[in-house]
This record gives sequence, structure tokens and C-alpha cells, in this order.
Amino acid sequence: ILDVENPDTADVIAKVPESTVEEVDQAVRAAYTAFYDGPWVNEYSGAQRRDAMLALADLIAEHRQQLELIESINTGKPITDVRGELDDTIDLFRHFAGYADKVQGRHISAQAHTTLEGYTTKVPVGVIAFINAFNYPLCLLAWKVAPAMAAGCTIVFKPGPQTPLTTQYFAHLVAQTGLFPPGVFNVILGGVAVGQALVDHDLVDKVGFTGSVATGKHVIRSTASTQNVRATSVELGGKSPGVVMPDVDLEKTARLVVFGTMGNAGMNCNALTRLWVHRSIYDEFLPHLKAAAEAIQLGTPQLDNTEMGPLIDRRQYERVLEYIRVGKEEDKAELLTGGKPALDRGYWIQPTLFFNVNPKARIATEEIFGPVLSVLEPFDSLDEVIEIERKAEFGLAAGIFSRNHQDIAKFTRKMRSGTIWVNTYNPLTSYLPFGGFRNSGFGRELGYESFDGYLATKSIIDDISY
Repeated sequence: ILDVENPDTADVIAKVPESTVEEVDQAVRAAYTAFYDGPWVNEYSGAQRRDAMLALADLIAEHRQQLELIESINTGKPITDVRGELDDTIDLFRHFAGYADKVQGRHISAQAHTTLEGYTTKVPVGVIAFINAFNYPLCLLAWKVAPAMAAGCTIVFKPGPQTPLTTQYFAHLVAQTGLFPPGVFNVILGGVAVGQALVDHDLVDKVGFTGSVATGKHVIRSTASTQNVRATSVELGGKSPGVVMPDVDLEKTARLVVFGTMGNAGMNCNALTRLWVHRSIYDEFLPHLKAAAEAIQLGTPQLDNTEMGPLIDRRQYERVLEYIRVGKEEDKAELLTGGKPALDRGYWIQPTLFFNVNPKARIATEEIFGPVLSVLEPFDSLDEVIEIERKAEFGLAAGIFSRNHQDIAKFTRKMRSGTIWVNTYNPLTSYLPFGGFRNSGFGRELGYESFDGYLATKSIIDDISY
């Protein structure tokens, strides 16, 4: 049995059963049977899958108030953030539904001197095993499940053990539509052992994972060591840099930077956590940054005026506090604001800013996954920043704040980051792909690229003279 907590208070709010290895096997076999013998792939047209997904999106919209409340209580997210995530979830199913009836191949001519004609078809990859992170339970589910469903795949989905509740509600809604055949969407619950059993199962055709670098590497090794090699898509960590050039609006930029760091209490893989500020504005910019961080409203997540919530659990809470200690004592960074627990309950930590941080310090190079920003030592040349960052361990995201189009063009062209924001930070859309380089993983979520990742290409060669 898994205890499910409310991070706001640390109270246990639910108990859910942990799946056994036998139940993992049953779920995978149900998905396998649905794929090879069921109507989802073998009888449904793309238009029928489209209509099923649109009906599901409508049902999510009908139940959004219940989903919002469950998600806010289970994750500690401010209710205003959760409303935006529900908007995104509904949009994602409607967006990818539009691809379901547009799977296309190519005709490839062998020219007039031969009787051979060739063409390609796109077919669904098969059974997809998804292992999700705790930080965006329902929204990341939609990132993964919607394109896979549209492609015609069947799914076994494991949510993060801290936040399983909206996934279970979603499974109920899938069944309630009456349009998804049995076995198309399956849920298993649990931690490492359950995830390992899923990844190791020989009937799985592809694994999609979101989580830490260490676990992601283990998933990749596991998928290569089983009887059947299978595809993987992994979205891992980040230590995303932001650059503030001297021509910016200081107050507005400070607010955008703080939003980029403190959104979801810093538990974002793409959070802006390494900030480069030009030397000519460094001392002038810091007070604006401090004011923006201290203006963030903490409080009961279900109230509309709350802007930042708690960490997800005690383990993450203690991890972040340890990094704050490291920043003060080992890295010798200067504390601008925060650095302490907040409120008198749950897993709350103040928005925390360090400055004059050595770019090689631990708090500047290791993923903290909490509300902590390292303002690095001042820089003089954008070229030096790019040279450092393009060789960094991670390459998930980056941002630049500037009015100079030459600087912007140089930064966006040379940085090895999967997503680059210009004069904003954090907005994502269903139609633009998201993913990274190096230790930030491979494969893409969102956009057509995500949909295409759940399709495989067949080549057909026909001798028309026969």
C-alpha cells in the first residue's frame, strides 16, 4: 500500500495499492492483446481514433473541477497553476486527435527504366510503457498518452508514486467514454520495482520516461539488455541558463527570471537555475531580482492568491535544504534572499537566491529541483557565456533577455539547448517540440515530432511487371 500525501500539510490523504509484478505482466499483456488482436489498430480508422480522443477531451473538460482540486491537493500546486495545466491537458488531446486521421506514407519512384515501384507506410510502434514524473502528473500524462493514442499505440502507464490520483481518475474517464477498447490504456502503480518490471517486459515495444538522469540511464541500459531491444525516449534533467544583457527592462526581466525559476516551486526540469547578468547592470539588477522573489505569495494552494506551493515530499524538501547549506558553507555563495523553511507545516521552502556564484559551484552545476536560483559571477562577453554553456552537461533549455537582435540570433544559433526562450521563460505549446541534448535526454515531446515518434516506417517494393 502506498501512502499519498498532501505536501501542503504532510498529511496522508489517500492510500493506493502498489501493483505486483504479476499485475504488471497482466497490464502489458492486455495492451499487447489490444494491439495485435483488438479493434483499436485492426478495425478503427484514424477518424474513429480521432473521435474517441475528442470525446475524451470533452469528458476531461466536464470533470475539470474535480481534477483541478485533486491535482492541487495531491501536488501542492497553486490552484491557478492547475487550471492552466487542465487547459493544456484538454488542448493536447484535441491537438493530437487531429493527427490521428492524417498518417501518411510516400510514393518513391524508381524511374521509368524499371518495373519496381516503392512506397512507405507508417504504422504504430506497438505497446508503449510510460513512466511518469511526479511534478506534472496529468499534464505530462497528456504529453505522452495523447500522441501515442493518436498513432494507434496501446499503453501501460505508471505515474510517479507521490502523485497517482489524477492518473487513476483519467483512467476512469477513458473507460467512461465507451470508445476505447479494453487494453488500450492501462495503469499500474508503484515505485522502482514496478517500474523495473515494466521496462524489462519483453512485450513492450517502446519505453517513454521522464525523471532523473541516473534513473534514465538505468532505463536505457535495461531496454538494451532484455531479450528484445526496444526504442526509448527519455526526458531527463536540466540546469538551464539564462542570460541578461545590458539593454533590458530591469524590473520586467527580474519578474520573468523569477517566474522561470520558481514556477512549480522550482520542480521543473527546464527551470532557469543558472543566471548570467552582464557586469554593467549586475549591481543594479540584483535588488529587482530580490524584490520579485520576495513578492511571491506562499499559502494554501487552493486559494487564488497563492503563487507558489511546497516541495512534493520530505525527501525533496530535505534535499533542497541540503543544497542551500552547500551553497552557503561549501560553495561560499552569497545569499540574496530566502534560504529557510517557510510556513509551519508541510514541505515549504522560501524562494532562494544566491549571487556571485562560481559557475563551477555545486549549486550552479547540479540539478536541485527546488526554488533556488544561482546568479553567477558577472560576465562581460556573450561569447564567453555561450562557450561555457554549449559544453555543459545538460542541454534542455535556455533563455536570453535582450533587445539586440544580433545577440539573440547568436545565442539561439549556437546554444545546444532543445528549447530557447527569448524575452520570456517557460511558455510551451502543443505544436512545438520539447526535448534536449546530452544528459537532458533524447526524443521529443509535443509537436508533430512527438506523434511521429510513435510511428514506424515500412517500405513496400512492388514489381508491377509480374
